[in-house]
Amino acid sequence: MNLEEFNIIIFITGIIIGCVATLALKSYSAKNNSKKADSSSNIITMKSLQQELDSKQVIIDNFFTDSNEQLMSVEKRLADLRNSLADNASQLSNIKVEKSTTNNADTTEEHTFTEPPRDYALKKDKEPGMLSETFGFDERNVDIEPKRTI
Repeated sequence: MNLEEFNIIIFITGIIIGCVATLALKSYSAKNNSKKADSSSNIITMKSLQQELDSKQVIIDNFFTDSNEQLMSVEKRLADLRNSLADNASQLSNIKVEKSTTNNADTTEEHTFTEPPRDYALKKDKEPGMLSETFGFDERNVDIEPKRTI
């Protein structure tokens, strides 16, 4: 073999080995970069969680508000239908059907009153109930407590 041919073979082999090494290094660095990207994308911050929770809460609030509005409109339509049926029934026969007395003011106004809690405890005459401030404090329990002296 000639020295020039040997140099050409070495040169081509070097190019091939260089290409293979470059591809291997490139794929290895790509894997490391993807792992780093995955780990950074998996980090969940409190701020992002709070934003997600707030957006879901807004969606839930809107759902219940819309549902309430729809129910109110359905109740109003139902009252109108009952009144219409009562008017038409009175025209068709001698039977008197009472009209719906439900108004919008009555449905939106709620009767809110509270009553004090009831004492259903079993007790004898003139014995304090469970809701009494003195319930459970007996004078005889004072003697049971040991005296602590130093």
